[in-house]
Amino acid sequence: MIKNYPLQFTLTLILFLIMNTSYFWEGEFGIFTIPIFIILFILFFLLLLELIRQIYISIRDKFTEKRRNYLLTFMFIILTLIFIKPRGIINFEKLEGENVYFAQAEGVANCTSTLKLKKTNKFIYESICFGMEKTKGNYIIKNDSIYFKNFNKNKFQFNFGIINGNSIKLYRYKNDKNPFIIPIIKKY
Repeated sequence: MIKNYPLQFTLTLILFLIMNTSYFWEGEFGIFTIPIFIILFILFFLLLLELIRQIYISIRDKFTEKRRNYLLTFMFIILTLIFIKPRGIINFEKLEGENVYFAQAEGVANCTSTLKLKKTNKFIYESICFGMEKTKGNYIIKNDSIYFKNFNKNKFQFNFGIINGNSIKLYRYKNDKNPFIIPIIKKY
């Protein structure tokens, strides 16, 4: 199968692997995340057109070529899985643990900031605005204060937060006069 159709097989497999591992790399490219996903969408569309072309050839030849039939089956299964589960077959975020708090704020130009505090004392902060940045780290809650540690300070500037009713105020430093307020959407 690979010898007769190396390009179709290889591109389909690469697209599948990239889409299924997007959880690990999507926050690393910042503003380039959107162009990468556009390229992946174009690749998906081209592979879909190739699948339709191969189906046409197989129908014309009455499905007599075994290797083409294997390619059709492979491409159909993989492209269907990508269409149904574009974020991947495995939900890697569930492996990080359940949420304790889920907070989200929407800013200018539909930019969103999301903070997820997990039961495993890990946090995930995502900022989506003309690109995506994701930061992971650890936290400790003492009374109503959240202390963040072990995170990338270039992507997440806050050192601590205070739970204030239905929101979390995030502070960059102790005397920060302008905290970032992020509403709590759900408490678990």
